[in-house]
Amino acid sequence: MPEYTIDELIIACMARELHGEVLVSSVTAFGALAAHLAKSTHAPDLAVLSTPESGMDAVPLPTLSLGQFLTENQRAIPLTMEDIFDAIFTDRFRIWINPAQIDQHGNVNISVIGPWERPKVALVGSRGIPEDTSHLSQGLYYLTTHSPRTVVAKVDFISGPGYTPDRRRWLGSHGAPTCLVTDLGVFGFDPRSGQMTPRSLHPGVGPGMVQERTGFPIEIPKDTPVTPPPTAEEIAIIHAADPLEVRKLELLSGAEAAEKFAAIYERERQTLHAAWPRRRH
Repeated sequence: MPEYTIDELIIACMARELHGEVLVSSVTAFGALAAHLAKSTHAPDLAVLSTPESGMDAVPLPTLSLGQFLTENQRAIPLTMEDIFDAIFTDRFRIWINPAQIDQHGNVNISVIGPWERPKVALVGSRGIPEDTSHLSQGLYYLTTHSPRTVVAKVDFISGPGYTPDRRRWLGSHGAPTCLVTDLGVFGFDPRSGQMTPRSLHPGVGPGMVQERTGFPIEIPKDTPVTPPPTAEEIAIIHAADPLEVRKLELLSGAEAAEKFAAIYERERQTLHAAWPRRRH
């Protein structure tokens, strides 16, 4: 088996969930690479949205700061926000969401940590999650760090509803969570009980580790399969699409993240100057 890193494993798992003739939004490095990997391997009919300005299937990706410039001459089909919402409302849209919290019923939070009235941390707000969690037949989530702070018994604020009985009865089956990929495994949600359940555990991960890093009791059946690792082809595609390793920023924090960010930004700046040299007077 080829050697791989946890980011490559998570991205490969995310890519395997994508299929069909749908528009896939790439709002994070992991989401962008998962969409690109799926389209490059098993799902050629995917339409990958880089940004509304760049249109669909613009490359290279991902970048920190120069995405629009670097894709200026590689646009595919331009899109409007109306096109994007039409895709959402007709279930032809997919997006991998990286929540601050997800609970045992698949409710997700990207709004606040702590009580709404006096939050410890104010986040980005619910954004488009209410539309996604009421119209899409796939509810896709990922976490780079599976911990009791991110996989919780009950979210501090519901940005998008999971299988909480009163909300899901009112919304119907569309928009319910279908998959959570973390650094420990791939999880689903049982529509009957509304509970998070393991679909596979990553190589080297045991039930005890999952329970220790989950904020509520979770049953791990003995026959839970092992997640297939990424193939050599999948790893090569990820590396080619992200040579500056922008994806690594989602795994880092503090000084280490700042140092990586600065290095990537400088490489991008050099790329910009090489592609668009200033005129000398």
